Amino acid sequence: QAIVNTVWAYATAGHTDPHLFDAMSQLALLKLQNFNSQEIANTVWAYATMNHPALEFFTAVSNLTVLRLKMFNSQELANTMWAFATLTHPAPEFFDAVSGLVVSKLNTFNSQELANTIWAYATVYHYGVSPPLINGVLWEATQQVVSLESEQIVNILWSVAVLNSVDTQLVMPLFSEISKRYHLSEKKFRLSREALSQLHQASMWYSEEHHCNESLLPDQLCEDCFVNFNSHGSVPSKLQRDIVQTFQSLPSYLGITVIEEESHCEHTGYSIDVLISVQQQQLAVEIDGPCHFV
Repeated sequence: QAIVNTVWAYATAGHTDPHLFDAMSQLALLKLQNFNSQEIANTVWAYATMNHPALEFFTAVSNLTVLRLKMFNSQELANTMWAFATLTHPAPEFFDAVSGLVVSKLNTFNSQELANTIWAYATVYHYGVSPPLINGVLWEATQQVVSLESEQIVNILWSVAVLNSVDTQLVMPLFSEISKRYHLSEKKFRLSREALSQLHQASMWYSEEHHCNESLLPDQLCEDCFVNFNSHGSVPSKLQRDIVQTFQSLPSYLGITVIEEESHCEHTGYSIDVLISVQQQQLAVEIDGPCHFV
């Protein structure tokens, strides 16, 4: 209890002490078998809030939690998944095991817990998440839509797009709620820059990838999202630069030419890492994906 209270207090106060958190993670590792579900959730939440990775401790938590899942309530599940996703700690077995329990408890999740849960699966790119979980979150979100904050709705829409839900009809009420709020208070409607980008990606996923033709958002809001998404500059990675140099050094008889790096699509706002020509046929080369796409 003392370990949990200490790291929780530091995280709540926003006070950083890397040496303390390192020492506490080693101590917690030794005593982990004595932690209850709330203590586990509060501890990993504290480490994630302070953005302090503790690989060995989180791995042990993942293994233990799988064995004790039935002890966790909705808040503890959501906070634990949020912590793993925030620190991008890989735990596929944990996320697989949690999904069934989440589905059975979804009716006990509040709006924040719903948003955090689906966001966690999307953030760690856990594409194997079961359709009942995605559909269940969307159903519960629709029932609680009035109590959801606008940014929570956007988080859910973005997450569903990342996980590529096949039932696009289930997202329509959430898009409609965002549109309604925008029309009712256009001058006061506010989303963070990150949320505007996420909403653009979700809208593109709905209208373009699933061939639904028209966006469900108001034109001006679509424009605001698009402008914001386009404002984020892209910085090619070293791997990308090395690959481009390799293309450029190839003998001319191969017929491979680099046309453009970061080839920008004016319609979607996305960019292709490298556009090349092979024997006069244009090909897109994606190097660092898919993590920066939906």
